[in-house]
Amino acid sequence: MDTKATGFASPAQGYEEQTIDLNRLLIHNPPATYFLRLESNDMAELGLPKGSLLILDRSKKPGPNSIVLIRHDGQLYCRLLIKKGGKTLFTTGKVDITPIPGETEIMGVITASIKEYTLYDGFSH
Repeated sequence: MDTKATGFASPAQGYEEQTIDLNRLLIHNPPATYFLRLESNDMAELGLPKGSLLILDRSKKPGPNSIVLIRHDGQLYCRLLIKKGGKTLFTTGKVDITPIPGETEIMGVITASIKEYTLYDGFSH
């Protein structure tokens, strides 16, 4: 018995969505890209709460209003780089760090972040 498909092709055929490739969207220079987990709420006011996964590109040149990872006094900090009165400052929006030549190093630019959302469990059940 010879069977053949009959009817019309799906109107959606040829319009299938491509899958989202997060590597292609978020990683611009793979050899210079690192992932870090933010361990404080210092940057929460700027949209980066504790626990955010940060994507750091060490090859990207920082400019004013870049979010950067710096090493200051032997510690790593995520901060917003700003120019203020001709000086470069690193800030959380509340606390500023004035770079000390030789002691403050920009490690790279934060190019993206991923936040996990959890349900608020303070409600009575």
